[in-house]
Amino acid sequence: MPRIVKSIVLTGNGTNCEREMAHACRLAGSDEVDIVYIHEILNGEKRLDDYHFLNLPGGFLDGDDLGSAKAGANRIVHAKIRGSGEPLRDQFLRFINDGKLILGVCNGFQLMVKLGILPAFD
Repeated sequence: MPRIVKSIVLTGNGTNCEREMAHACRLAGSDEVDIVYIHEILNGEKRLDDYHFLNLPGGFLDGDDLGSAKAGANRIVHAKIRGSGEPLRDQFLRFINDGKLILGVCNGFQLMVKLGILPAFD
């Protein structure tokens, strides 16, 4: 049975171009692409574990008020999933440790930098 590639485009809090990023995932061969708001992850409705390719789009994450992606990174580092109490950061780290792909564009890349999840920068 062929493997189905599932992509997630994480959006919310000022990001944009999520539809274009989802379209690019489909053009690149992703079988399923979900645009998911960060609150859907925090509410436990969606899990990063269910996907193979995480996309962090650009835009003006939290209005860039505290600097590029600083507030978004703090949210991910300190937030816990409703119900389970699992730290959201753990889902990100598990995604990376499982060898899955992450693409960050613009603020999405800045978010990766603020989270310290770029390879070879630990």
